[in-house]
Amino acid sequence: MRDIAFIALGSNLGDRAAYLQHARDAIAALPSSRLLAVSTIEETAPLGDVPQDPYLNQMVALETELDPHALLDALLAIEAANGRTRTVRWGPRTLDLDIVAFDRRRVSDARLAVPHPALADRDFWRRELEELRAALRTQASVGASRLPSWACVTPRRREHIERVVRLLERWAGDMQLSEEEAACWRDAGWWHDALRDADEATLRALVPGGGEFAEMLHGPAAAAKLEAEGETRTDLLDAIRYHTVGHARWSRTGRALYMADFLEPGRPFARADRAFLANQVPHDFDGVFRQVVRERIAWTIREGKMLFPETVTLWNALR
Repeated sequence: MRDIAFIALGSNLGDRAAYLQHARDAIAALPSSRLLAVSTIEETAPLGDVPQDPYLNQMVALETELDPHALLDALLAIEAANGRTRTVRWGPRTLDLDIVAFDRRRVSDARLAVPHPALADRDFWRRELEELRAALRTQASVGASRLPSWACVTPRRREHIERVVRLLERWAGDMQLSEEEAACWRDAGWWHDALRDADEATLRALVPGGGEFAEMLHGPAAAAKLEAEGETRTDLLDAIRYHTVGHARWSRTGRALYMADFLEPGRPFARADRAFLANQVPHDFDGVFRQVVRERIAWTIREGKMLFPETVTLWNALR
């Protein structure tokens, strides 16, 4: 059964913001799960009588098939991986992760109580929970309209698309892009795989003479469909058209989509390395792009797949 878990994150030792980031990345990578929304980070006074520094707190909404106890075990492992020790009750900690609530589950046993018994006493948890619920309501009301009416995607593909969009939106916010460029990134994320699950005949009708490799047609087909409907943003169309193979003359939109498509946390390989690169994009956009091109070429060769001329041209342009 899929349900939405609301998980509180807290840290008051070391690089508090970095610990929260590590926790978000690890939670997003949990099996049979996807991160839906994150709340604003706020600083709060410590609870209890132990003298210690203030906390940074945040809450995340996680859609998951994990049962509550399996999720608890996963969160404890994330805490341990980030140096959490349990020597003093209510003492300082590098990372504290609590299951605050589930949408549809209730638990009360020796290991776990959900909703969390302290929810009524922690106003910052209640604020963060309401912020997340409002974000989820907004997602529910606008999510269906993000994909065009002619999109052909499976539920699994849509989950990938949503993860790509969330990553692009996070980067756009961190980089303080103009609303115009941020919208271009967001639209590229929503539309790049809009025809990924269409049949070959449909794709070839949109891209006559598109070559022998059917798996390469969905990007050009989506771009052709958008252009026929009046889309004129060249950066956006080129980002979608070439997102599978790369393009040497891309603007930032194409490069951002190419990175997000590869770095989104739902892909099962090299999760820690890809999460690290995803976090570096706002700080070293061009450097991470170069590394992602290198990684994608290495993966293509390792998997015995064809290396397309466009990809080689892109790599040569970066050398």
